Amino acid sequence: MKILVVDDTESVLLLISRFVEALGHKAIQARNGLEALEIWRLERPDLVLMDMIMPVMTGLEAAVAIKHEAHETWVPIVFVTGVGEENKLAEAIEQGADDYINKPVNFRVLEAKLKAFSRTLELNRKVREQSLKLADYYDRAEEEKRVVSHLMEQMVNAELLYDPQFEYYLSPAESLSGDLIAAARTPGQALYLMLADGIGHGLTAALNVLPLTQPFYTMTEKGYTISDILIEMNNKVRQVLPVGRFVALVLISIDESAGCIEVWNGGMPSVHVMSPHGEVKHIWKSSHLPLGIVPTNAMDVTTDRYYFNEPASLVAYSDGLIEARHSVKGDYGLGRLLRVLAEVPAEQRLHHAKSDLGLFLDGEAHHDDISLVLAYFGDRPIALSKERVAPVVEEVNVSTFAALGGSAWRYSVALGVDEIRHINTVPFMMNFIGGVRSLVYSQSDVFLILTELFVNALDHGVLGLNSAMKRGADGMEQYLCERANRLEMLTEGRIEIDLTGLHHEGKDVLRIRVKDSGPGFDWSQLYIGDSGLDHQQAFGRGIALVRSLCASAQYHGTGNEVVAYYIPRTKAV
Repeated sequence: MKILVVDDTESVLLLISRFVEALGHKAIQARNGLEALEIWRLERPDLVLMDMIMPVMTGLEAAVAIKHEAHETWVPIVFVTGVGEENKLAEAIEQGADDYINKPVNFRVLEAKLKAFSRTLELNRKVREQSLKLADYYDRAEEEKRVVSHLMEQMVNAELLYDPQFEYYLSPAESLSGDLIAAARTPGQALYLMLADGIGHGLTAALNVLPLTQPFYTMTEKGYTISDILIEMNNKVRQVLPVGRFVALVLISIDESAGCIEVWNGGMPSVHVMSPHGEVKHIWKSSHLPLGIVPTNAMDVTTDRYYFNEPASLVAYSDGLIEARHSVKGDYGLGRLLRVLAEVPAEQRLHHAKSDLGLFLDGEAHHDDISLVLAYFGDRPIALSKERVAPVVEEVNVSTFAALGGSAWRYSVALGVDEIRHINTVPFMMNFIGGVRSLVYSQSDVFLILTELFVNALDHGVLGLNSAMKRGADGMEQYLCERANRLEMLTEGRIEIDLTGLHHEGKDVLRIRVKDSGPGFDWSQLYIGDSGLDHQQAFGRGIALVRSLCASAQYHGTGNEVVAYYIPRTKAV
């Protein structure tokens, strides 16, 4: 140690200095309090041995000044004094001294005290080093949180969370949330909702859920089904996250035009359908494992469907909400949540639930991330109905279209049995459509037209299904089950899709041709007028939608080939 020895008696100063050096320390000498203060400022010794009564500045005054200038740095000051009055010694220790030794000096005691202070100084040094490391770690952790928070804001498209069909509440337990809420619409305007809960909370949980955002937004924008999105999400989670990390997830599709809700629940609390009067109409319990646990080829991506024809609300939440705990009241609980939601009209439910949770916790912190999503359906205008604004050019004669030539571009796809089974054709083709400048405002229209024509070609042409199977309470489920069986057993079949960009009187025209290998149908009945169209028959409603969007849609031959002409929109609507 570097030790400052201060005494106005030369013999004592020399004696103590020599003893200190004999113990292996470095001694620095001063002969009064002012000189000691000046030397301390220059040398910054580790310890001070100082007489109390000295000229110019007393030892007590010097000790107070040294302690003041040292700030948070601990400098032990030991008075070597002949003062025997205990009150003065106690006062000196209160004002800055750490210990004292009486004169004449017992060098055995002095040696022991120096060893003790040496050990304490070493511990103090280690504590200071650890404090600096902790401060540096804290600063780096805060910067990492700031970066992750920025990434989450960028990767979670906040604008899409303002969709009028749903509202949400999200409250993180720490600065970052391991709960993730995302929403987007397909080109056909179906609303996709995602509520994910990463294991734990805070930074690590937030990093767990980030890989889900890219496949969710990208694939929803292209019109993939939620089953397709789940496959990509599970691949991403298993690829990116370390072993043992997984993500609980509920993925929801609300399709107003089809009157259908699809839900996949992997490890999340139950999802509820609640009537305007607060009655629970349907429940989706977790029937799948969270993402990242099983290999994708062993994963069940089957969704559960619910068909609706009246207004209702969908309620989804994370376990942090129902497990929010008050030290006296216990858990918040599902029963209380459903009761609170049922107490008020649908448009007031989110605010009412937030207020009730605040009253329940009564200022106590919740220890897990909390999220609540309320989606509304059944009372919104169906954007995909025949009444939607469509870019139809009535004055153009069908024969005029037939004579059009000079294509600007052409894109063709021919699908055999394997391709029909394994390729999600319409989203695949939308990758190309998304790059055609003349169709920039027509993505939704083209998606709908292609979907209807392809589904008709596959279901009614290649697979030979009849839409009459959909009638009845469970008709749609029977239809989809039969569709899956026939698709699995399919041994021959072919679908051709041909897209051609044309020009007509300075306007762009999209020609869509779809042909299947099926036997066709009696298409002549479709042209007796909309009033005579039976909307319950096979092909009827889909063709009515296509005809409402296109300037022309005609079947040829035996009915297994359809050619439609579409006039692209020139601005967004």
